[in-house]
Amino acid sequence: MEFTPAAAQQIDKLYQGRKHVELTIGILRDGKQEIRHWNPERKETDADLIYPVGSICKPFVASLLAKCISEGKLDLKAPISEYLPDLPKRYYPNLEKLATHTSGFTTQPYTLLTTIPFFLKMNREGGLFHTNPFRGKLDDAGMLQIVRDTVLQDKQYPFVYSNIGMSILGYIVGKACGEGFWDSLTRYIREDLGLTHTFLGNVDLPGYDKKDQPCRCWQWEKTDAIAPAGALNATIGDLLEFAQKNLDGSLPYLAMCHEIHGPCEKNANSGLAWRLEKDAPISWHTGSAGAFSAWLGLNRETKTAVAVAVNYGLVNAEQIGFAILKGE
Repeated sequence: MEFTPAAAQQIDKLYQGRKHVELTIGILRDGKQEIRHWNPERKETDADLIYPVGSICKPFVASLLAKCISEGKLDLKAPISEYLPDLPKRYYPNLEKLATHTSGFTTQPYTLLTTIPFFLKMNREGGLFHTNPFRGKLDDAGMLQIVRDTVLQDKQYPFVYSNIGMSILGYIVGKACGEGFWDSLTRYIREDLGLTHTFLGNVDLPGYDKKDQPCRCWQWEKTDAIAPAGALNATIGDLLEFAQKNLDGSLPYLAMCHEIHGPCEKNANSGLAWRLEKDAPISWHTGSAGAFSAWLGLNRETKTAVAVAVNYGLVNAEQIGFAILKGE
């Protein structure tokens, strides 16, 4: 696997000062996968690791949303009150706004009152790299109460990356499928996407923090309402297979995920969960889960894709991925 100078420089940066790097990079070209893994000594091995890929879960949720839309089970322009019971009569954002982070819901599902004890507990347990802030904190009933308590205006809200908004969407998609979010996405991953090493829940792989201290993978429970925002685990090969499904037209409804549905940050628009570069036909998403970082990007014109995963949190997986994909 050859890299451009820009990509090699980013990989050098990742290894600087870190003693335990497990880095896996995959490239999809012409429908074929090339996957390489490098150990802490930066030697290639045949390791086939399953990484926590965090928010890359969101494009999977959007894919199942797109399937439900194609089957007439959900309407992208329908307000969430059409699918959630017993809400007060007022304005609510539609499904499209949830999928593009423009609904008006805040970034996280916490108030000041609930945040203080959470941070005290997190500090006792070693910090964010060690502690999943979403585990055991909010079930479906609590999430629905947030929807009832959050009064939004009928206006265009700016892009604000919202885990609670995506989780509301996951709940609605799960209801439409009839099995709830967890079981519905699990069935979709297995039966529609045909992936055998991608799943919701927990894996046992050591990650590392900024001080090179070992961290346990974030743990999840099936009852965690925020699971749609980041409870996914996958191999690099499965991420590339997911990218292939988004590129080859075998599941036609996935095309709607890569259309512009709303604003995003300065250099990107929003697809359904995906971020769409303005200056290139690239769809991408990052994944961060405590002491793990991941990135998945695909070029819709050249039909190439790159996936990156590493066992350190808050590192330059995104920069590595972009440097490789844009150099293809």
